[in-house]
Amino acid sequence: MTMDMRSTKQPLNTLAQANRRGEEEGDYAASDAPTSTLMFSLSEQSIYRGARPEIMVAKDNTLFSTPQGWLLIIGEISEAWLWHPLNGETISLPPIHDDHFIPANCKCLLTHYSVADPDCAVVLLDVGDPNMWFCRVSGGQWGHHTYHQIGGDIEDLPEDFADSSPPPPPTTDIIGNVAALRGKVHFTCIESKQEKICIIDLDFPPPNHPPTAVLQKFEVPNLEFPQDMCSGKVWLVESQEELFAVCICFLDFDPDHIGAVLVYKMDFSVEDQIPLGWRRVHSVGDRAFLLSGTNMATWCSASGHNFKGNAVYFLKNFRSDDGELCVYDLQEQTMEIVRVHDQDLVLTRTKPYWINVPPC
Repeated sequence: MTMDMRSTKQPLNTLAQANRRGEEEGDYAASDAPTSTLMFSLSEQSIYRGARPEIMVAKDNTLFSTPQGWLLIIGEISEAWLWHPLNGETISLPPIHDDHFIPANCKCLLTHYSVADPDCAVVLLDVGDPNMWFCRVSGGQWGHHTYHQIGGDIEDLPEDFADSSPPPPPTTDIIGNVAALRGKVHFTCIESKQEKICIIDLDFPPPNHPPTAVLQKFEVPNLEFPQDMCSGKVWLVESQEELFAVCICFLDFDPDHIGAVLVYKMDFSVEDQIPLGWRRVHSVGDRAFLLSGTNMATWCSASGHNFKGNAVYFLKNFRSDDGELCVYDLQEQTMEIVRVHDQDLVLTRTKPYWINVPPC
C-alpha cells in the first residue's frame, strides 16, 4: 500500500524509516538519497510505502526526528527549520553559522511539548563526541556546549600496577538516555559506580550574548534489575510532566533474550523539583510508551489511538535491524510480537523513528 505523507490528515502513530537498496551501509552517493519511507501504522496494523516530500528528498538536507513528533531539518546553506510530517507545518529556526558543524549522527529533542511555548528550544546531542547545540524555536542564535567527564568509572587496579604505572586518562561518557522535562534536559550517568541524574538548564540571554548550558548532578539510588539479569538498555520517557525510566533486561547478557521489562518513575521534591529516586511502577494508565533504537522515546494516549494501554512498544533490534515489534503488557507481564515487515530489508539511511502527535 502506498501513502503520500503530504496528504495525510489524520493523526497516525507510525514507525517510519527511510530506506534504499544496497549492499553495505554507507555505500551510496548523495544522489542515491532515499525517495520513500517504509511506515508501519500501529493503530491500523498496516504497512505503507510513503512517498517522501521534497523537503525530505533534497540531497543536502539532514533530518533529525524528535520525541515530540517534529523533524528538525538542516539545509545546505545554514538554513534550519522544524517540519511536522503529519500536517506539513514548518517553523523557521535561526541559521546555523559555519562555526557550528552539526554531524549527521545526532539525537534531537524539544524542551517542551508545544513549540508555541516561548521557552521551547531545540537540542541536538552528538552521539560520537561530547557536544551539544541548542536554540530557541522563537528565535535568537544557536549555542554550543562541550561537556566534559559526566561519568565513566575507572576500574580498580592491582596495587602493584597502580604503584608503578600512571593512572589512565579520564574517560568521557556521551549522553545516552535522555528526555526533556519542564524545559530542562535530563539524562543519567554513573560516577564511582553510583547512578546520578544530570539536569542541563539552558539559558538564553539578551541578544548579542551566546546561549549557555549549566549542568547539575543529583545522586539517586541505582535502578535495580532482577537478580538473574545483569544487563539491558534504559530509556527515559517524559509523559504528562512525569519522568519515567523503561528498562529492558536481558538474560545471560544476550540482547536477543529479553527477560523482563520494568518501568520506574522518578520522585521529585515538591518545592524545588530536585530528583529524589526511582520508584518501580506496574501501571502507567492509559498510556503507551514508544521506544526507538537510538535510546529516544515518546508516548501517546492508548485509547485515543487504538493502542494497548499500560504497555511498552519497541523494536527487537538490539543486535541488528529486525522487523519484530514487541508489545509488552506491564500489568500482565506478557509480550506480544507483531511482525512489522517480512521483506529482506533494504538498508536504511535513518534508524526507525516514531511519527507521533504529542498529546494535549
